[in-house]
Amino acid sequence: MENNQYSMEEVMPIVSELAWKYTGCDHTSVTYEKAQMLMEAVLYCIHEYERQESNALLVKHISAREAYEQGRAIVMDKLGKLQELYNQLIIDFKDYGSVCLRDTIRQGIPAFLDNYDFRFAPQETLLTLDYPILRDDTSISGISRVLCYVQCICLEQKFLKKINEHDIVETLRRYQRDYEHLIENICEIILQDMIGHMILDKPLQETGLSREDLAILKEILAGKTAEQVRAYAFKALEQLVARYYDGDRDMLEYLSCGIPDIMTRIQCRIVFFCQ
Repeated sequence: MENNQYSMEEVMPIVSELAWKYTGCDHTSVTYEKAQMLMEAVLYCIHEYERQESNALLVKHISAREAYEQGRAIVMDKLGKLQELYNQLIIDFKDYGSVCLRDTIRQGIPAFLDNYDFRFAPQETLLTLDYPILRDDTSISGISRVLCYVQCICLEQKFLKKINEHDIVETLRRYQRDYEHLIENICEIILQDMIGHMILDKPLQETGLSREDLAILKEILAGKTAEQVRAYAFKALEQLVARYYDGDRDMLEYLSCGIPDIMTRIQCRIVFFCQ
């Protein structure tokens, strides 16, 4: 983890103080690996402050210690937000049969909350976050990544709750009979049909895309560049979110991250069924 705003002379006293606390006042027993971990912990907190301010120039006006302490406060605040968000999420959480989604949310997140060390290792993500989301920023780690991950899961749950659970399961089973052990995003699978229906102006209650539907989609998308196809799909998604989700911009932004893969899947189905 790099940080160019402060010199080692400014950061090392904070690391030494942290090592003193970590070892119970005997910093001489700190291994190289632990010292490296504590250095990363300090830099992580400073970076959290920089990200919160969204203006690196502000960092020049405060000391490394002030940036670290404010960043650590941000870490603790995010940890509280994650716990609160998870408590709300789990009340009515549905995995729709996906073992990967179930295990990640019901086992993985509680394990993170139990084991996360915001004092000495806030940079550690601890989880592999096996269930894939549509927007996963691997450039961040620790509490920031897990909080963003759970926020995305909350958007997915909000999206899926508007759809009949039986229809969701049927769509997943039609996609793959034993879908339960797939390590794929549920929303991306469901959205294939929904975006196709929006483009065709078909009722969403009519699940699935028939061979005839795919033939019409082939004609509609014919001659369009990849960029034009994605723009067409985004417009359909925008209409979907406006009609059924009160124009939720966070949801639109999140779901739109899946459009490239979704349209690739649809076009592959068109090629397969409409040769």
